[in-house]
Amino acid sequence: MREDIEFDAEGVTLRGWFYKPEGVSGELPCVIMTHGFSCTKEMGLEPYAEAFTAAGLACVVYDNRGFGASDTAPGKPRQEIDPWDQIRDYQHAITYAQARPDVDASRIGVWGSSYSGGNAFVVAAIDRRVKAVCGQVPAVSGRRAFEAGVPEEFWQAAWDGQAADRLARARGEAPAMIPVVTA
Repeated sequence: MREDIEFDAEGVTLRGWFYKPEGVSGELPCVIMTHGFSCTKEMGLEPYAEAFTAAGLACVVYDNRGFGASDTAPGKPRQEIDPWDQIRDYQHAITYAQARPDVDASRIGVWGSSYSGGNAFVVAAIDRRVKAVCGQVPAVSGRRAFEAGVPEEFWQAAWDGQAADRLARARGEAPAMIPVVTA
């Protein structure tokens, strides 16, 4: 059973799905799930939520702020990946789940894939409400992943671009954006 949901994250509305096993009543343990780097909930999270639900768990599956069905914070561009915003949004999703009468607030887990797998580890480390954590192919070292996937001759230009972007933002300029995939 899946229902459309939305919840507040510091003034930004995040949207997603709540999965609950059919025919099960009472308070259920709940897994909070979101996707990696630039993906949305429709990009392969359903089978995982369905597997957890078949095992008797509830699931909150949502899009990160600025992606998919979720809103963007005022003054921020869509599709900007900010790990600290995404980590706080995991925490808002936990709060949402804990407020539901069909969720056991003392049995919350976080699950992330790729980039959000690394974020899930941070959430589990800083939020005592998390009782279980799983990272599927988690991004735990962005620099190592970058160096493994990008030819060395492009490294310095990328690092220089990041430094220039930070200075430009400090001057109030729009953030630099890079494509995730080519045409």
